[in-house]
Amino acid sequence: MPNVSDDKSVKQKILDAAGDVFGRVGYKAATTREICRAAGVNIASINYYFGSKTSLYQTVVTDLIARTFARYPVDSGVTPQSPPHVRLRAFINGALLRLLSPDGLSGYPGKGQLVARELADPSPFMDDLVNEFIRPAAAILTAIIAELLGPEANPQAIMRCQISVIGQCFHYATARPILSRLAGTNASDASAINALTDHITRFSLAGIASVRNTLASAKDAPAQAGSVNGGTP
Repeated sequence: MPNVSDDKSVKQKILDAAGDVFGRVGYKAATTREICRAAGVNIASINYYFGSKTSLYQTVVTDLIARTFARYPVDSGVTPQSPPHVRLRAFINGALLRLLSPDGLSGYPGKGQLVARELADPSPFMDDLVNEFIRPAAAILTAIIAELLGPEANPQAIMRCQISVIGQCFHYATARPILSRLAGTNASDASAINALTDHITRFSLAGIASVRNTLASAKDAPAQAGSVNGGTP
C-alpha cells in the first residue's frame, strides 16, 4: 500500500512540473514523458494519480487559479456595505495582486504563461473555470459599477466599464516585457502594486463618472427638446 505522505509528495511534484511544462509549450505539445521527467517520477505516475494528461491539465489549471483566488480574494476583505469606490479599489487591488505579485501568478513563470495560454486558446475546461472563478468575480464588479453609474445604468454601459477596468489590470500583466523596456519599472513589489491600484482606481472612477454624466444627459435630452418645441413630444 502506497505511503500517504509519499503520494502527496509525488502528486505535488507532478502538478508543479506539469504547470511549468504546460505553460511553456501548451497542452497539445506537452507530453506525459516530459512532465514525468521534469517531476523526477515514473512515467506511469500520471495515469496512476490523475488518470490522463487531460485530467492532469484540468487539475493544474483549477488548482493554480483556486490557490491564487484564495490568497488574494476578489473583495480584499472589504464588506459589501462599503462605499462603491472603496469596493472598486479593493477589487482592482485583488486583481493586480493575483496577476503581478510574486505570491500570485507571476511567481510561477511557467504557470503564469499557462493562464495566458488558456485565455488565448481556451481548453474544453474554460466554461468550468468561468463559472467557478470568473463569473462570481464579474458579478461583484457588475454590482460596483452599476452603483457608481447610478439609476441610468444599462447592461451595455456596465459591461464596457467592466472591460475597461479589468483590461487595465491585465495589460500590466500581459504586456510586462514591453512595459519594463519602455518605462523600466517593476510592478511586482507591494508598494508598486499599491501605487498602481491607486492610479487605476482614480482613472476608472473618472471614466465611470464621465459615462454616468453621459447617460444622465442622454435621458434629459428628449425632455429638453420637448421644452424647446413648446412641449411637443
